[in-house]
Amino acid sequence: MDKIYHGQIKLELIQRGLTIPSSMRELAEISAGLCSSKPGEEITLALANDFIVKATLNPPEQDAPTLVCHEDRLRLHTREGEIEIGIIAVPEFLKQQLKQRTPVSENICLDGYCLNIFLRSIGSGKKLSMPAAAVLSVIQSAFEEGSADLVQLNMDFSDEADQGFSRLAPLVEAIKKRFNTFVALKGFPPSDHNTIDLIYASGFDIIDFPLGGFAGTQRAKKMMTAKQVHSALRYAAEIFPHGTVWADLVLGQQSHQRCKEEVDELTAAGIIPLIFLQRNGVEKPGKYQELLELAEHIDKAIQRNRLPLKWLYPTCRFLSPLDTRFFTEDPLQARLAVIPVYRSGIGKKASIGFAALRRKLRIRNVSDSFKSAGL
Repeated sequence: MDKIYHGQIKLELIQRGLTIPSSMRELAEISAGLCSSKPGEEITLALANDFIVKATLNPPEQDAPTLVCHEDRLRLHTREGEIEIGIIAVPEFLKQQLKQRTPVSENICLDGYCLNIFLRSIGSGKKLSMPAAAVLSVIQSAFEEGSADLVQLNMDFSDEADQGFSRLAPLVEAIKKRFNTFVALKGFPPSDHNTIDLIYASGFDIIDFPLGGFAGTQRAKKMMTAKQVHSALRYAAEIFPHGTVWADLVLGQQSHQRCKEEVDELTAAGIIPLIFLQRNGVEKPGKYQELLELAEHIDKAIQRNRLPLKWLYPTCRFLSPLDTRFFTEDPLQARLAVIPVYRSGIGKKASIGFAALRRKLRIRNVSDSFKSAGL
């Protein structure tokens, strides 16, 4: 390839990690992006406006993409060349949490301006691995600092038929009551599709049923087939607003051609595919060429099925339809496909109002249908 695509560098950073020379680790700009400088820790880089990546830190002398400093400017040295980069400072609320190393700090992370909270079922009844008060407190801190605009609850695999939804319902209702925000759910589909109606009615705005690349995936595969996940996704796409049902695919988990076919199947059903770029992906010649072709394929599939992208956000470890241009276009011209709804105060307010109205109408229609059926 003649050009150094930003997407090419993102993939290399994810797969090979980042090396920071010992002499540079105390620089203010770098230390602001680190809570510690141990190998295995992560740092978030901005390769361009709205295009970010989380890279795992390597030991200081490891052969990998390396930070260098030229004329007081940070640059990233890779096998393909050098580019100027920025380091995303760790927000103060997150820095304080990480210093404490509490159960809360170990189960939250920031991906762009999405605050991820990782939960699982504990015992019987309605208990979650994190109390509602702790969840609300960390959301409050993130919003007060202006670090997040979207909350995503990530629910690990559960043996319960509703995948722990009955435990999540009071929490999402509390979040909606206290904060004027969108809330996403990433987890595994319930066995009864009617539960998806309840998930929407409870206040979730976005739903992501992963086909791979999520905590608990290996265990889930023993209990849940891809056919079941696809069925739940198609049902959710009939319930949730257009563009708010997503599915994760893992790069390298299946053949290149099968991945393209999966993209076609999902987009034809109104589902947005997200490609997870995993750390342990196997490096091989032509890998980026395949990823570039996949990005172009996703673009065409999204356009063909007229799927709106405004609900997506810049993310650290995915190729998404929002940022395919960073993988396919000249680095100086690449931009997000659309401006996310979270970026515009007026747009966000209008979308929240529309979402609330649509949800009320949907709940009313579902209730009427149940009554007419004698349920």
